[in-house]
Amino acid sequence: MTKRFLALAVAVMVPLHAQSITVYSSGNVTAGSTRQLTAYVPLSPNTVTWSVNGVTGGNSTVGTVSGSGLYRAPAVIPASNVVSVRATSTAYPAKSHAVSLTITQPPVQLWSISPRTVPAGQFSISLNGSNFTANSIVRFGEVALTTTFVSSTRLTATGTALPNQAGASIPVRVVNNGVGGTTSPAMQLSIAAAPPVTVAVLPAAATLTVGGTQQFAAGVAGTGNTAVTWSVNGNLGGNTTVGTISATGLYTAPSAVPASVPVTVRATSAANPSASSTASVTIIPISGGNGAGTDTLAAARLLEQAAFGPTPAAIARVKSVGVEAWLDEQFALPETAIINPGGQGMAAVQAAHLHRLATAPDQLRQRVAAALAGIIVISANKNIYPDELVPYLQILSRHAFGNYRALLGEISTSAQMGKYLDLANSNKPGPGGAANENYARELMQLFTIGLYHLNPDGTRQLDAQGNPLRAYSQFTVQQVALALTGWTFPGPGNNNWENFSGPLQSRELNHDSSAKTFVGASLPAGQSTIADMEGTLNWLFVHPNVGPFISSRLILALVKSNPTPAYVARVSAVFDNNGVGVRGDLKAVVRAILTDAEARNDTATGNDGRLKDAIYHVVSFVRALGGTVSPTNGQAWHFSQMGQAPLAPPSVFGYYSPLFRIPRTTLSGPEFQIYGPTEAVLRGNLFWGIISGGAGGDLTVDLAPFTALAGNTPALIDAVDQALLYGRMPAAMRQSLANAIAAQSDARAKAQTALYLTALSGLYAVQH
Repeated sequence: MTKRFLALAVAVMVPLHAQSITVYSSGNVTAGSTRQLTAYVPLSPNTVTWSVNGVTGGNSTVGTVSGSGLYRAPAVIPASNVVSVRATSTAYPAKSHAVSLTITQPPVQLWSISPRTVPAGQFSISLNGSNFTANSIVRFGEVALTTTFVSSTRLTATGTALPNQAGASIPVRVVNNGVGGTTSPAMQLSIAAAPPVTVAVLPAAATLTVGGTQQFAAGVAGTGNTAVTWSVNGNLGGNTTVGTISATGLYTAPSAVPASVPVTVRATSAANPSASSTASVTIIPISGGNGAGTDTLAAARLLEQAAFGPTPAAIARVKSVGVEAWLDEQFALPETAIINPGGQGMAAVQAAHLHRLATAPDQLRQRVAAALAGIIVISANKNIYPDELVPYLQILSRHAFGNYRALLGEISTSAQMGKYLDLANSNKPGPGGAANENYARELMQLFTIGLYHLNPDGTRQLDAQGNPLRAYSQFTVQQVALALTGWTFPGPGNNNWENFSGPLQSRELNHDSSAKTFVGASLPAGQSTIADMEGTLNWLFVHPNVGPFISSRLILALVKSNPTPAYVARVSAVFDNNGVGVRGDLKAVVRAILTDAEARNDTATGNDGRLKDAIYHVVSFVRALGGTVSPTNGQAWHFSQMGQAPLAPPSVFGYYSPLFRIPRTTLSGPEFQIYGPTEAVLRGNLFWGIISGGAGGDLTVDLAPFTALAGNTPALIDAVDQALLYGRMPAAMRQSLANAIAAQSDARAKAQTALYLTALSGLYAVQH
């Protein structure tokens, strides 16, 4: 007991200045951030001075430390990013203690990868997260991928998954290189099992005159061996009866129409003979066709579908080079610029729009962009100033031959659409509030999947009672609306006023970051505004409805109002896969629509064609007669009286519903919705104004070739027939025109009468 008491006494008598100082704590500090340090000082007095790397109080290079131990890391990471922060006793300078702090870049986070599953072989992924930099590298396991910096929240990367990795999950991380670099937690990327070998043939259908040629291309996926063998009706290389095909896919039609048409061209994979794909070829007599030597009617019909009507020069070009070559030329033409005139009035934009439709050399782009404008709609009725509308037109033009997914992405973040369908400043729900559902609803109903589940041929899927199956519910609309919250107009704030100088900007503060559930898909909680937008659009883009839904809408706008389900299915298949594995390739879709046998059939049936709307009817008439549409025309008001004010459709459905049916029939006829008796009379008045010079120079035509023939009624009728009907005028109509011409007193009146009555006839008003 005495010894223990003595030992305790000795310990108590140890002077305080013999004790040690301890500083808490070491670790990592993000550049520009702070860390509170604490010094345990069992001395008297217990005050200390703080230093960084030996500099009292530190400095801007290595960081500063306050008298209370609050360390602030420098904004720029020093070359040596480990610093020593020391507390030294003011009473006993020999007593001190230091901790090491490592200054790092902001911690990089990885939130999502799209897609989450990739095939063995080359792949591309998109990564969403935070604190990405231009020095960020995506690592696939231990392999650095080729990485592209898009923004601080998005990267893209490409790489190759080895065949032995098929079926495995590989960790993916983002590494921010450089001094103080950080690495994100890993996410798993699944490598799909080796895909089956598939073959696709483009074009899927063609119509040729006897002896004509068609170049087919075969895309092979699922194997590195892309070789194919070609056959016609089961005959390797074909024969003289059904046509021959070379090893490179060049098909030559037989010299006579086969007894059984169409014939089937097949490409079979050399790597897997059980994998093949076919194309259908219709052989017709020399009076129509798809190659060089195409006749006037066939050329003009193509131009009715692929342009705003034919001109004599355009007909001659198609006849010279053929359908495929003309399409190639149009796809290759530079885009006609769409200029924003600025200012406060829409009249200049509308005038330029009409002028462009009539005169632009890239007619196919103009026609496709106009068709897309009837699907993805905004209107000058709400977006009343040029900068609220012109960039939208530029987007449609830019993507007319691009990918539909890219079009959806740019439209969804455009400030113009942000105003029209109220996506801008749609914020996460507050007390008693809800996200705006306008854009979410139309994105699904009108831009991608429609209201009902569809078969690949565009027909509706039915339940056991024969009722159509809904594609989504109101709950889905609400979930998509939540996923699309957090976007605002350009500017510094979180809910900026209308600003159309650039695309919408994301604001995480206003984004609903909860998990969302869609039909067959979901978005995890904690995703960013951009990640939820991308995830939503990706889900919609791969939905099986999109191919038949968009394909049928484009067929209705370009070719005919009542396509057969087989026609829709053929085009939808190209939307799903352009032959080389790409989904949503609009160039391939447009080519498939225009070269399909159903489009190229020059013998019209009662259900073929589509009614020309007012703008198309007038513009095509002016083009056919060598006329002009003035770039400063004031015709918007006249078109508005006919139900088609340029760029100002009355609703999100456009000028007319794509589901409208011709009264007292079962036939679809969308354009008939704005062609009642009043509109028909007004259209007739406008046509008379054009041919009589009463359009004030806004819309002009050249009557000279017709007035020169006025003294010879049959010759005049022939000229009108060739200019507007391409030689299809029936005998009864010729007689009616002759009677009307005979009642006129002078050459100009005779020419005007013949043109006026033909322009308003059903044969010309309907695009056959």
